[in-house]
Amino acid sequence: MLYTASYYNPEHWHGKSYRISRAHPRGRTTNWDVQPFFYPSRRILALYRDEKMNFTDFSEEYRVELQTNYDWEACFQDWLGALKPEEDFTLLCFEPAGDNCHRRVAAAWLLDKIPELGPGLIR
Repeated sequence: MLYTASYYNPEHWHGKSYRISRAHPRGRTTNWDVQPFFYPSRRILALYRDEKMNFTDFSEEYRVELQTNYDWEACFQDWLGALKPEEDFTLLCFEPAGDNCHRRVAAAWLLDKIPELGPGLIR
């Protein structure tokens, strides 16, 4: 089942955890695998951080990037194909629960691809 959580709330992590942010949280020991296919591009991150793109537009662009990564990267297709609905996993990023975050966009995209994954709890 699919979950999302902040790095700073390990009590919300379920099963295997994946870092889907470009940066590693400072002062945190690595307790996760990385999944770079979910990293938003530097271009859309910069536009969003510089307030030249709102979160809705960011989300749309990010979904396009995810689909492009999926279409072009056999390793990404293989990873998705290996996911099992009965096995919990968590997508990790920085933002606290309730704040706009790309991990929720990634989770929604994943559920569009593989509805059987859940969701567990999308924070």
